[in-house]
Amino acid sequence: MECIPTNHAGAYTAGVMKAWYRHLFSVQEIEQSLVLQWVFGATLFSYFIALSRLSGAVPLTIEGFAQSAPACWPHFQTCYEVLFLHGLPYGYSQTTLHMLFMAVLIGIVYLIFKKEWVYAHALLIIPFVWHVVAHLFLSGSISGNYDYYLILFAGVLLFFPHKEFFLKLALVWFYFLSTVIKIDAGWILGTYFSSLKTGLPLSPDWAIPLYTNVVIAMEMVGAWFLLSTVPWRQRVAVAFFAFFHVYSGILVEYRYPATVLPTLLILFGPLYRHTPVPLDRPSIPGWILLGLLLCMQFVAPLIPGDEKLTLEGNKYGLYMFEANHQCVSTARIISSSGKEEEMIWANYSARNRCDPYTAWFALKMRCKNNSTITSMSWTFDHSVNGGPFLRIVDVPDACALEYQPFTHNAWIKSYTDNPQIIGYPLENYYD
Repeated sequence: MECIPTNHAGAYTAGVMKAWYRHLFSVQEIEQSLVLQWVFGATLFSYFIALSRLSGAVPLTIEGFAQSAPACWPHFQTCYEVLFLHGLPYGYSQTTLHMLFMAVLIGIVYLIFKKEWVYAHALLIIPFVWHVVAHLFLSGSISGNYDYYLILFAGVLLFFPHKEFFLKLALVWFYFLSTVIKIDAGWILGTYFSSLKTGLPLSPDWAIPLYTNVVIAMEMVGAWFLLSTVPWRQRVAVAFFAFFHVYSGILVEYRYPATVLPTLLILFGPLYRHTPVPLDRPSIPGWILLGLLLCMQFVAPLIPGDEKLTLEGNKYGLYMFEANHQCVSTARIISSSGKEEEMIWANYSARNRCDPYTAWFALKMRCKNNSTITSMSWTFDHSVNGGPFLRIVDVPDACALEYQPFTHNAWIKSYTDNPQIIGYPLENYYD
């Protein structure tokens, strides 16, 4: 009987595992496609940016959460129980963890240089998992639309067959789904921007409705021309969305265009080629993913009431620029000693979503951490797109409230409840 030397047996086993991994995650698609290799690099670039933000994210640390009282996600309202990091100046675990992630990212760069795509692919799963866990479970206060884009791009690149097709369709699908929140006066009439002191950047007020409706039309219809086989249509669509992302950076700053623009140009720019629609069995997970995104986008619209006013289900789909919000939250606290305290939180930034859940969560945590509180009456006044401040919450005891993430909470009033008009806002800033 012939024996295989130990070192040869180990090499054989490693080769088998590598082949199995390559097949399981369709890594050969990346190995054979210059487009996917460039998208891999763009995704890696996005992780350098995303993890640099997480390395100092206060809500992800035990002490930071206790001091700043950020909100957990509505679907995981006890996220503070699983926090394990200590940030500066209380400890080094947060910064140490993220320097290890940087070492992983640098290692991936080296593996790409060596064209070891299987190992580069396997290492990229590490930042992917941490990014997902941090943003979708450990904190509800640090996520933005750009994180959804990155999660989707990386998820398709790492785990799905027909990677190039579903990356292209996913980006187009994101543009299309973003119009769901724009079919509203805030965008159709342009009141989101005209109610700002600074208006729309580089635009006169009279032109705002023209520009906002062009964006709606392009995201709803024009985005599909990115997939066109007619060269001039495809190039016009690419030029529009490239300009759109550069221009949007004036408002949303660097992170969003840095996440989306490189992938847009790689998939639909000079390297663009028409990708046939896959309808085989391996394509089923990709189609399911796109269906799931559609369902998530309609979480908020399917909850009774007005999503712009109550913000219920708001963050489960794309929600950037859905409306211009201003709000005032007022809590009157009475302790067992008879001491009375008033807590007022006001926000006039158009960027802030003024979610009643966020204000309630902070009050709920105060109730939880202070056993001397006997009652906490609470009001929440909300203005949308320069409209009147409406008292959408007026309860005698905020500590007794519960929040349901996927249904309407009766203690939050909608327009049909005729909430009391408290006053009218001044023009605010996008800051």
